[in-house]
Amino acid sequence: MISVVLIASEDLPGLAAQMAMLVPAAVDGLVKEVILVASDELGGEAGVEALAEDSGARLVQASGDHLAAGAAVARGDWILTLRSAPALREGWREPIEKHLAGGAAAPAFLTVPGGLLSKLSPRLHGVLVRRLDWPASGGDEKALAKALRARRLDY
Repeated sequence: MISVVLIASEDLPGLAAQMAMLVPAAVDGLVKEVILVASDELGGEAGVEALAEDSGARLVQASGDHLAAGAAVARGDWILTLRSAPALREGWREPIEKHLAGGAAAPAFLTVPGGLLSKLSPRLHGVLVRRLDWPASGGDEKALAKALRARRLDY
């Protein structure tokens, strides 16, 4: 159902932690695939390649818009963008599943859980967009969420 587009970084432990949080959702069928997008220079690093291979993720190397490169090969009905940090925490699935079950097909953005400051100025964790609605203009997650008028999902 969901293709996760995960932007690779040199933080291999962070990437591994992020991917580990996706495993239960993959087993349950919520996550259809994980697409690990790395810059051309980073994709050639043995650690990123090994992580993709060991986890079953698809490795895509890109020099431009990493999110667009991942979205271009996604096969799920929905795309969830993520980065290696901050790592997902327990409970991340509930607001996404609730949003998808609502049937509105509206884009949404997931915010990082936290204290009072996160309520006033939420930290973006990822953007959830139907694959067919992925904009041609691309951009980073903040620009994407704003352009799509995405709904906020807290967990």
